[in-house]
Amino acid sequence: MTHENHENLSMMDAVTTKYGKTTFVTVSKTLAIILLFIFFICLVATGLLVYSFTSTCPKNETLVADITSSEKSEISLCDNLGLSEGISKVNSLQGDFEEFETTTPVIVERPTPKPSTVKDLGLRLSKDMVPDSYKVHLIPFIQEDNFTFHGEEIILVNVSEASTNVTLHSVGLSIVAVNVMNINNESISVKDVRSLERKQFIVIDLDGVVEAGQQYQIYIKFKGVLNDMLQGFYRSSYVEQNVTKWIAATQFQATDARRAFPCFDEPAFKAKFQINIARLKNMTAISNMPKIDTTPNVKDLPDYVWDQFEESLPMSTYLVAFVVSDFQNISKGSFSVWARPSALSQARFALEIAPLIFKYYEKFFGIEYPLPKVDLVAIPDFSAGAMENWGLITCREPLLLYEEGISSTVSKQRIAHVIAHEIAHQWFGNLVTPEWWDDLWLNEGFATYAEFLGAHAVNPKWKNMDLLVNELHESLVLDALKSSHPISVEVNDPDEVNDIFDRISYSKSACIIRMIKDFVGDKVFVSGLQKYLKNRMYKNAVQDDLWQSLTEETLVSKMLPENTTIKEIMDTWTLQTGYPVLTATVDVNGDLTIIQKRYLLNRDTNETDQSLWWVPVTVLDSADTRHHAWMEKERQIILKGILPRDTSWFLVNVHQTGYYRVNYAEENWKSLTNQLQGNGHRLINPRNRAQMIDDALNLAFAGYLNYDVALNLTLYLPNEREYVPWKAALTNFQFLHNMFARSGHFDKFKVYVISLLKDFYLELTFKESDTDEPTRVLTRMEIVEYACRLGLKDCVLQAVQYFQNWRNSANPDKDNLINLNVRQTVYCTAIGDGGQEEWDFAWNRYLNANVATDKEIILTALACSKEIWILSRYLEWSITENSGIRKHDTARVFALISENPVGHDLVYRFVKTNWQRIRKYLGPSSAALSSIIKSATEKFNTEEEVDDFKSFFERHRDQFGIAMRSAQQSIEQGEANTRWMKNNFASVRKWLETAKLI
Repeated sequence: MTHENHENLSMMDAVTTKYGKTTFVTVSKTLAIILLFIFFICLVATGLLVYSFTSTCPKNETLVADITSSEKSEISLCDNLGLSEGISKVNSLQGDFEEFETTTPVIVERPTPKPSTVKDLGLRLSKDMVPDSYKVHLIPFIQEDNFTFHGEEIILVNVSEASTNVTLHSVGLSIVAVNVMNINNESISVKDVRSLERKQFIVIDLDGVVEAGQQYQIYIKFKGVLNDMLQGFYRSSYVEQNVTKWIAATQFQATDARRAFPCFDEPAFKAKFQINIARLKNMTAISNMPKIDTTPNVKDLPDYVWDQFEESLPMSTYLVAFVVSDFQNISKGSFSVWARPSALSQARFALEIAPLIFKYYEKFFGIEYPLPKVDLVAIPDFSAGAMENWGLITCREPLLLYEEGISSTVSKQRIAHVIAHEIAHQWFGNLVTPEWWDDLWLNEGFATYAEFLGAHAVNPKWKNMDLLVNELHESLVLDALKSSHPISVEVNDPDEVNDIFDRISYSKSACIIRMIKDFVGDKVFVSGLQKYLKNRMYKNAVQDDLWQSLTEETLVSKMLPENTTIKEIMDTWTLQTGYPVLTATVDVNGDLTIIQKRYLLNRDTNETDQSLWWVPVTVLDSADTRHHAWMEKERQIILKGILPRDTSWFLVNVHQTGYYRVNYAEENWKSLTNQLQGNGHRLINPRNRAQMIDDALNLAFAGYLNYDVALNLTLYLPNEREYVPWKAALTNFQFLHNMFARSGHFDKFKVYVISLLKDFYLELTFKESDTDEPTRVLTRMEIVEYACRLGLKDCVLQAVQYFQNWRNSANPDKDNLINLNVRQTVYCTAIGDGGQEEWDFAWNRYLNANVATDKEIILTALACSKEIWILSRYLEWSITENSGIRKHDTARVFALISENPVGHDLVYRFVKTNWQRIRKYLGPSSAALSSIIKSATEKFNTEEEVDDFKSFFERHRDQFGIAMRSAQQSIEQGEANTRWMKNNFASVRKWLETAKLI
């Protein structure tokens, strides 16, 4: 029985009817008349009392509180005021804002409001009224017995069409007072304030009219709760010297500014913001802009002061941010990094690289950063990885803080990528903002692509542009599903908006941007981007604005087919779901025939799909000659005599800059396989070696290619030493691992993969050299981890020994000699090989760790236990307050346990049994729900499993919300896995039984 049901039963028990003997009472006719007369007198008296109470309500304010009604409900004057609790302390608010309110005329007394209506605006606000500026005052009470905030604001709006109401967004806020006035300070009587809950609107009905062409001020007084759902204006905490310290922070993207203050919460409604925060004297407040004044005039709150911040440039509501904390900072010029005091030393790396990345982007984008400062803040609890708030970038601790000697090389690289990503947003997203969320990719795609450029500028040895290939491979997997979505996708309600923050909007978008750069050339690409940014700075944009700027630049360079625009080409990539697979065959004359068709896991659907793309085709032959051609949204092209007759092999999609897969006739696959043997693979770029592995195994998975051909391609891997091809191979082996793991033939798969990587493992081992390149470090992490996971004896023994030496050290929280870059593998292997003692030891290290990247590694390893009860307890703790696991790590725990061979079924059962509890703990609109659904179902490969989840999904469909698309994708993936088991398992097993390395 779920927790929710248990509560319902408890409530029912308190009012259960008891049946027993009935007693009747009789009265005379005279007595009945007297009683009726008394009842009538009581009714009249009650009416008079209600009228008297109503007439004593304040005449200078329209009061509405706790607006949570349905669209049809209406809130009358003084109803549910909700201000009695704690009123003695909160009374000071009126004094706090006295100076603020002197310019705000009071609302004249009005009659009791009558029901009113408002036209249905859909789920988008009308543009008949747009904000010009906000002046917001907020007092957050960051105390364990009072996590609330109170606020007042004045919004200056421009009206383009006359209206009798003002409609804007608000969620979870109690509206205390409303006033509307023109620029002459003349009030317009407010008739009613209503909540349209489904649309997240509040509607201010007026007795008068706001006229077109005029400006008006909207005054709103409100209060809210500093929630623990990591959205809107929320609370976070950390423990230092056994004392819990509380902070207040914001996360508004995509639609949560409305949880902090009523606003026009859509990206097109850019406005200037002047923020004022009241805070305790021993704390600090920061916001998007620099602080310009601090005044100690918070009436009746002597421990508080007001911080006033400079007015911002025009920006969207989702980019507004403020943090109230006792954090400290280190600074360099206009750059500051903030963290809890005991973690401040870990901020040095971020402060070192942020100015370098800014300098690089200013040159690349051709526009100087327009704000006077940049703050980067490490937040203990943060739902997103990081957030690009203009001038105030917020991040999870492990994505910003780096400690030399404790944090790994991959952590350092990841931090560089995260910082580069968020800084890129200062131009793409903040300076120029998409008109609506259907063009989210203009934000996230460019920031994802630019992060590789920015990280490369910090350290070219990381070979970041090679790593973008792995980003492409991940997006191709998701985009092969029918339930994928176009890059530019229609969205309306908040759940739909939050649901598209996925690999399509990030990775696929980044890859098509790289594809554009490749076919127009670097110079045209950069000049086109700069023109786009300069044309739309401080404004909003749609993707056609970008296409126009790029097309104008290509007209000079003539890089496109005649009379062709970038829009014509790119609409086929952004407005269609999926991508093509090109089948390339060559005849004896060197004529190359290429046919395109949409790639889908379900090939039956492929037969009826008529999608076509403009495809930039690049071809490389064995003589190292490169050729270019276009498929102009056509099913087939023939390139006459493009290849020499004596070419031994050819490749399509050079360096895999095009967003598509490539299939060949079996003869060319065999030629490529032969070329890879020995040292021949070195003649092919590592990106293309990764491409061949990824394409071949995915083509085989979907039935386009015989599995024998695809697996033969992997036989060369004992000679491979580059990271990118190995990463592609291990990622694809993971699928086969999942399909074989619960069968009686897993040993065959394990023996084959160990035979591929054993020599390389022995070459790498657990130790590294000071001369190792960063990519070799990354390769070691991958190879050693998989060797131990497959049970390679030497790997397991070494890992367990390293772990035991650590356990036996005098001070394990300080004395840890394990190689930083393989610690996760060591911990995981030893915990999996051990029992409760090993787990509890690691758990204590997790609780004691002060470095977030270290905690993250231990959190991962704790999921490696083979004890079902330990894993069950770990899942329980992940959805339990104050267990030691932060809420933003809940989905991570589910995903990690799902990767454990003994944990996947456990996670699915746990999700089904505790679905309501999980939703309540995380919040029904939490993006973590999508991740949990995916983790719990990704290994399904039987009809029984898929049907069971379908049934669960249908029973709870109305509760999936933001996780709806993930559920549909999980079903589709599970069905594809089931087909794979029927069609391919036997043939792959047979190949593994007879496989011999060449």
